[in-house]
Amino acid sequence: MDKPFLYDQDFYGWTQQQAKALEQRLVMELDWQHLQEEALLDGFEAGIDLALRETNLPLRAFPEHCPYLFDNAMSTTGYAYADNFLCDTRQDWEG
Repeated sequence: MDKPFLYDQDFYGWTQQQAKALEQRLVMELDWQHLQEEALLDGFEAGIDLALRETNLPLRAFPEHCPYLFDNAMSTTGYAYADNFLCDTRQDWEG
């Protein structure tokens, strides 16, 4: 079954197919477009969920869509980076 078709018709089946392809390192079997969309969407939603739990801000205080381009948000230079960048969570994982 075609990967994009499977994504639209059987999301669970698509996730299982993608997990198997990742596990077996079958790069050509990966649905890169949908994997990227899911990763960005899930990451943004997880960030919103975390911010809601850790602040008293209402949901309406957060944008519906991420206002940053992925490459800019991940950049270690330029406008998206500073020593105290709001979204820098590296210290959360340091022992």
